[in-house]
Amino acid sequence: MFANAISGLVLLCLSVGYYLTADAMPSSILDTTVTSAAFPKLLAIAGGLLSSALIIQNLVSWRLSARPASASSPDPDVPDIFNWTAHRRALGLLGIVTIFIIALEVVGYPAAIGLLILAVSVYQGYRLSLLSVAVAVGGALFFWLFFMVFLGIHMPLGIFSRFAASHFLPFA
Repeated sequence: MFANAISGLVLLCLSVGYYLTADAMPSSILDTTVTSAAFPKLLAIAGGLLSSALIIQNLVSWRLSARPASASSPDPDVPDIFNWTAHRRALGLLGIVTIFIIALEVVGYPAAIGLLILAVSVYQGYRLSLLSVAVAVGGALFFWLFFMVFLGIHMPLGIFSRFAASHFLPFA
C-alpha cells in the first residue's frame, strides 16, 4: 500500500545525497558561467521534487481511498511485470534514444534533437503532419539556442560544422 511512498523516500534520500556530492565538486579553471556541478545539482533538485511528488501522491491516494483492502483485489502499487505492452513501449523509446545518441555526432545536435522530438511524438501516437514537423524544428532551434547561445555549452554540429564555422556562426 505504501510502496510508492517508501520508494519516494528512498529516492528523496538519494537525491539529497546526489546534491551534496555535486555541491562538493571542485571548481575547474575550464568552468564557464555554468559550472561542472550545475547539471548534477539540477538533476538532484528534479529528483527531489519528483520523489516528493510521488510520496505526496501516494499518501493522498491512500487517504482518499475509502474502500477496505481485500485479499482478492490486486494492489495498484505492485507493478505487473508481465505487462509486455508496457515493456515493448519502453524498449521502443530506448531504441529511439539510442539512435539519437548515435546520430548526435554524425548529423549534429540541432538535427538530432529535432528528429528525436519528431520520432518520439510519432511513436507516442501523434500524426506526422506539418504541425508536428514545425514543433520538432522549433524545439530543435530552441534547445540549440538555449545550450549554445544562452548557456555557452558546446554542442556538436556534425556534418554542419564545416559550413557553420566558415559562414555565419563564429561560436561553432
